[in-house]
Amino acid sequence: MMLSYIIWTATPEIIPGTTFPVWYGPLFASGFIIGYLILAKIFKLEGKPENDLDSLLMYMVGGTVLGARLGHCFFYEPAKYLANPIEILYVWEGGLASHGATIGILLGLYLYSRTRPTQSFLWVVDRIVIGVAFGGAMIRMGNLMNHEIIGKPADVAQSFVFTNSLRSVLQHIDGKQASFSYLSLRADDKGKDTIVNKIVHKPMILKIYYKGTPDPERASVVGGELFHQIQKSEELPKHFKQFKPMMPKVSQEGTYQVLETNIYGIPRHPSQLYEAISTFLLGLFLYFLYHLRKENTPHGQLFALFLIILFVLRFLYEFLKENQVGFEDKLTYNMGQILSIPGVIIGILVLVYSFIRKNPVKK
Repeated sequence: MMLSYIIWTATPEIIPGTTFPVWYGPLFASGFIIGYLILAKIFKLEGKPENDLDSLLMYMVGGTVLGARLGHCFFYEPAKYLANPIEILYVWEGGLASHGATIGILLGLYLYSRTRPTQSFLWVVDRIVIGVAFGGAMIRMGNLMNHEIIGKPADVAQSFVFTNSLRSVLQHIDGKQASFSYLSLRADDKGKDTIVNKIVHKPMILKIYYKGTPDPERASVVGGELFHQIQKSEELPKHFKQFKPMMPKVSQEGTYQVLETNIYGIPRHPSQLYEAISTFLLGLFLYFLYHLRKENTPHGQLFALFLIILFVLRFLYEFLKENQVGFEDKLTYNMGQILSIPGVIIGILVLVYSFIRKNPVKK
């Protein structure tokens, strides 16, 4: 059987087996660092006060974090957070929305521009979107490391089988004894694909590693409990499926007891990776356009192109992604698509404005 998918075993934590630090935070922060470095170069090139960069960064960070959090709370789960407003502050539980971040960034930059007469709102956003595009790419890489915002099932060469949900179930099962060390998954070259409800399930071999000597009785208990958890889990069936009870084999590898069994994984579109690559290329494109005219770039041109390209791509990518919350299943277009439409419309209007004005930015 030819390998036609990637088993994604990367852990959200930088150091596997720990709970901190995680990849998402540094990748998120790196987006701001990249944006800062790009803006520093632009400010120097156009003779703007470099001291303004620190203030601009504060407005950017504040707008991004506040907007992204509030966007998720009120766009995707308003009932939950309106009933318990204090939970809006529980950012460690996750929940950020890129559309909310966009709104927050624009409001923050508007407030910043009001304090800088020589840096109009459109001048600022034309330049800031270059860094935002690169930052967006880093954030989507963080989503990839977190195994979140997953794509729909896809039997294509670039599809991923996301394994973190399986690891989480194993940790939950073994939490009291804390002896589960790590797991490995590899393609079962001798197995055959199984199709359930038109979804291809790929055969894989799962190995669970424990510290200690071989214990057939324990293997039977763990294997049975794992099967039970898979059957009743709400999240795991999105990624894996069992067609018969687990019959784990017990062996020893070094200091580890190994439980080996068969499982079927569901390959999915790596939608996070699609968006990461797209936004990175968008950043390069905007940076190239800026260098063609530099300070003579028409008001709003880069900002408009950013909005149009970003949100058209976002609208299209949503067709390849699983809905984030249950109510979206009843909608013709999900919330990500609905929120992308105003972004495209605003981008078109600003682009028309930039062509009508065609005036260079004044220093």
